[in-house]
Amino acid sequence: MKEFVNDIQNLIVKHWGKLIVTVIIVTLLINYKDVYNGARDGWNSGWNSVDDSTQSK
Repeated sequence: MKEFVNDIQNLIVKHWGKLIVTVIIVTLLINYKDVYNGARDGWNSGWNSVDDSTQSK
C-alpha cells in the first residue's frame, strides 16, 4: 500500500500539467452543451448586439 501511495505521488509530481489538461478536456466534454450554449450566447451578445443609434456622431 505504501508503494502505491508513492507511485501516485510520483505521478502527480511528474505529470501535474498533463493531469490538469486531461481534467479540463474531460470536463469540457462532459459539459459540452453548456459550454457550446455559453460560447454561442457570448458570441451573439458581443459585437453583433452593439446599438449604433445610441452612439454620438
